Amino acid sequence: MFNIFKKKEKTINQPKARPMTVLCIPGNWKSHEEILGAIIESNDGEFIFAGMILLNLKTHVGFELEVCERDDRMKEAFRYAGMVNRVSEEFLEEIDEHHQVLYLSYETGDLESAKAIAEAGQALLKAGGLGIKVETAGKAFTKEHWMDLVEDFEESNLYEMFVLDSIRDAEGNLYSCGMHNLGLKDCMICGEELQDAVETISVFGYYQLVDKPEIRTNQTFAVAEDAPVFVIAEVEEQPNKDDELFENPYGMWKLERKKG
Repeated sequence: MFNIFKKKEKTINQPKARPMTVLCIPGNWKSHEEILGAIIESNDGEFIFAGMILLNLKTHVGFELEVCERDDRMKEAFRYAGMVNRVSEEFLEEIDEHHQVLYLSYETGDLESAKAIAEAGQALLKAGGLGIKVETAGKAFTKEHWMDLVEDFEESNLYEMFVLDSIRDAEGNLYSCGMHNLGLKDCMICGEELQDAVETISVFGYYQLVDKPEIRTNQTFAVAEDAPVFVIAEVEEQPNKDDELFENPYGMWKLERKKG
């Protein structure tokens, strides 16, 4: 996956913490001071930016916010990450004109905190952000698309915002990435046609998010009564193993078609 986020150095023997969700938001701000003023003015004082913290004054939740200079790779990063959402060339040209980039980070791993960073991302879009790329899923959105998902919020929207469910590995298996942003396991499916595999992964992801079932190995799953039945197992080694942004600390389910 195409990623330009600067990863932080890991501390030796550091225990695994809750996953960190990272949003990349380019904009045309000319200075740090302009960003400060825009955040306050465009959000009716609900958010303030001080030091490296974006603070939601209503919820008292703070997010890490890093300001970086223009990145010449940003257009291509958004092009690659925006393929699923079919972002336009016009939008990519706007991204290419950016002057500065904001990286918003927050410990997530549950639906409430994922919604919190989604709303903080919206606040930065109101303040002049051009679009959002979810660094911890590899998925990009136009400003309008992200704001619609936040303003017409339903819990199921978090799947669309934070999960990419059509990635193929070297063996031709299809898998999702980003469920760790929601505190859930990703999913891999083996030996199925592309569109059928994408549909099954998507339905299984929404099933985890909306129904909140207790899933165990050797249970079965099907998207419909007349659809193929899959046996649920656990992936022993994830495709994104040891990747700070993409590895899912909660694990990954594997769906294999039931024989017989």
